[in-house]
Parts: sequence; structure tokens; C-alpha cells
Amino acid sequence: MVFSSSMLLDARCILREAHLREGFVVADFGCGPGGHFVFPAATAVGPKGRVYAVDIQKQVITSIRSYASLNGFTNIEPLWGDIERIGGVRVTDASLDTILLVNNFYLVKNRELLVKEIKRTLKSDGALVVVDWLTSKTPIGPPIDQRVGKELVGDLFTRFGFQLDHSFKAGQYHWGLVFRK
Repeated sequence: MVFSSSMLLDARCILREAHLREGFVVADFGCGPGGHFVFPAATAVGPKGRVYAVDIQKQVITSIRSYASLNGFTNIEPLWGDIERIGGVRVTDASLDTILLVNNFYLVKNRELLVKEIKRTLKSDGALVVVDWLTSKTPIGPPIDQRVGKELVGDLFTRFGFQLDHSFKAGQYHWGLVFRK
């Protein structure tokens, strides 16, 4: 059985942890084809806000663009981008109020470049929400040896100048951390 994010994570609950407001500019780094966080974020930031749906897979960008168009979302911009490369996400420096990184950190090969790209794109005092798989054995999810603990993630981001705002339980099989730049 294939499990999608929508079956495991409540996007609205997780977005509440980010304290999104009208007019915010948000990016979902590695948004995935369903845009599970993209569309609720677009609703939360309203018509004056903007949500960048960032993914490295072109078919994901096509899928998000199509769904946004069919459902009247004018504040979503699907954006092909490489989150593991400085300048890989084509947005202006310090232009994002909030970045979402959900179920992707365990896949990242070059973590330091990811952190640098997040730091480049996030506004001063902007929020970063990281959600990923628990490191304990769960009936679903990636292999244990691929998972990354929240302590390691916390250490990495604080080493690059981020401050941990708070942690939260993101779901039955996930942890969540919110950082401030």
C-alpha cells in the first residue's frame, strides 16, 4: 500500500505551527505532486500572499500548475528548483517569510548546501518548518538507516545561525521543528 502525506500529516495543523498570515510569501521545498501543503498554505496567505511550490521533478511542477489553474489559485507559483544548490531556487535573496521542508530532509545528499540555500532565501526572522520521519521503527516510512533525527537537524541549523523556536509532534510517525533565521 502506498501512503501519501495526506494520509499521515494534517497540513493545517502543521501550518498553524508556522503562524502563517495574510500576505506572507511561503515556499514548500520539495512540494511533491499533490501539493499537500501548497494549497492550504495558499489559502492561509490569501490573495495578497504567494506560495512557491518548489520541486526538482518537472512533472510535479506540471501537476501543481494544472491543479492550481483548475481550482482558481492565482497566488501559487510552481517553480522548478534544486534545493541542494546555492541559487537553485530562483527567488530573490531574503524574500521568503516561511519555508516548509516536509518529508524531504532524509533524502538530502548535501545538507550544508540545503541549509545555505534556505538561509539565502529566508527573510530575517523568517520561519523554517522542518517535518520528517521518526528515527524509531514505524510500520511505514523509509528504512531506519535513512532517517534523520531531530537532534541532528537542530544541531545543523543552529550551527548555521538559526534559532530553534519550538518543536512539535507532527503526526504519529513524524517530528517537527520550527526555526527562526
